[in-house]
Amino acid sequence: MSGQKKCIIDASILLDFIEGGIFDTLFSLPFDFSTSDIVADEISRSYSLSELRALGLKILGLEAEQVLMIEALQIEHIELSPNDLSVYLLASQHRSLLISGDGPLRELADSHKVEYHGTLWLLEEMIHRKLIAPHDAARALRTMLANKRWLPRTESERLIKKWEINSPDL
Repeated sequence: MSGQKKCIIDASILLDFIEGGIFDTLFSLPFDFSTSDIVADEISRSYSLSELRALGLKILGLEAEQVLMIEALQIEHIELSPNDLSVYLLASQHRSLLISGDGPLRELADSHKVEYHGTLWLLEEMIHRKLIAPHDAARALRTMLANKRWLPRTESERLIKKWEINSPDL
């Protein structure tokens, strides 16, 4: 497990995969996924904390000092929620990849040299590792878009076309 890429994942990504109907497949990736306890609480309407842990998601409790750091960050970054800032802080502190689709959160990460990726990158990783067929990724992405998930429309449509073309069984 030590060779796995460490990833701190935010609610937007988890919700994308829930809406896309491929949430369980996300955890087939050979990544060490973690999130904050407040993000896990945010999505607990769809999956209980025990179900999330059973899938392989590590839920990291925030310590008092981290909560104070989040509060201080929020003064500077009012556009970001405490949940968003919690995953940024964890990614920064754990020197992990930040997995987020939130634009302002990604800008903050970029300005502090925290590497980040999003849903489309994860879908490409799933295809590359043969965890999902390209046409299934295209279907999941279409479902995400139909369910009003905030994804880059032009890039999503380009990938859907690419994945459908590269699916010999369509």
